[in-house]
Amino acid sequence: MNEHEPSPLFERITAPETLPNLAHRDVHAWRPVGDDDLDRIVELEAAMAAADHPEYAVPREELADDLGMSFVDRERDSIVALDADGRAVAWGVAYHPPGRDTLVRTILVGGVHPELRRRGIGRLLLGWQRARAAQQLAASDLPLPGWIMGFSDDRARWAGQLLESEGFTAARYFAGLRRDLGEPIDVAPAGDGIRVEVLRASRTDEVRAARNDAFRDHWGSQPRSEEEWGAFVSSAVFRADLSFVAIDEASDRVVGFVLGEVNEADWHGQGFSSVHVPLVGVVRGHRGRGVAKALLAAHLTAAAAAGLEYSTLEVDAASPTGAFALYERMGFRAATTETSYTIVF
Repeated sequence: MNEHEPSPLFERITAPETLPNLAHRDVHAWRPVGDDDLDRIVELEAAMAAADHPEYAVPREELADDLGMSFVDRERDSIVALDADGRAVAWGVAYHPPGRDTLVRTILVGGVHPELRRRGIGRLLLGWQRARAAQQLAASDLPLPGWIMGFSDDRARWAGQLLESEGFTAARYFAGLRRDLGEPIDVAPAGDGIRVEVLRASRTDEVRAARNDAFRDHWGSQPRSEEEWGAFVSSAVFRADLSFVAIDEASDRVVGFVLGEVNEADWHGQGFSSVHVPLVGVVRGHRGRGVAKALLAAHLTAAAAAGLEYSTLEVDAASPTGAFALYERMGFRAATTETSYTIVF
């Protein structure tokens, strides 16, 4: 082994053989998430969203897709807490996605009902998730960094404080941006040899390849699998008509993309209709040629024509591509902030 290469993860991580036994006076039962728990968790997520980030919540289909991935072992990776009336009052999952080119990740998701916070349930839940994440990482023989990751909307300060108290460190900051579609949208033609067109189904696999190339130098990012990508582009909220690709005309290859989602369930909490942009990217060999600007202009024009009021997206405040400055020039304005926390092995 190269002296500068880390040892395999299983040599660097000591994981518990069994997960903690959970008990709390306000919880009647703890159990792995079953199919009949999905509606309970959606209701819980809606309550958490109303308290922490009212402009977005988790759609049931997205939750079902995420928990249904082949790499999720719900018996071991997930847990839900029920009260005496059968209501979900807390839940969590440790996602261990398959993309592991330069990093092995476990991503913790979940939370506690606002009515039962600051009673110790969150600390129990996070301790259980952290233990399961350690087991997942310790099963790897890859000589790569291992991260346990958690995220917190900065309006939910209690969540960040809890993560820090359990050994997580604030590692990266993200901004939620909004663009008023009622404001003028400048025309932004693509550079020579680049054609911008609406996304067609025949191009979605190419977009995955372009995404994996474009995000190789993004913090914490790893390649998306075919399974993950298929669920993403087939979801009910995905809008191909508000998604655009940049084509290199010489090679007929996708070299950039902006993708759109419309979840009408978010509109009440937002106070406006919107399209959300989960991904914008340009492959590295085509950066600096105005591709992202042309893609965003096409997206914004289409969204305005569809009668939507805002376009929203999130951006890494320290993105190596200069994306934050580009979005500001395109009329996006900061509205929310989020922090990513990590434990690094």
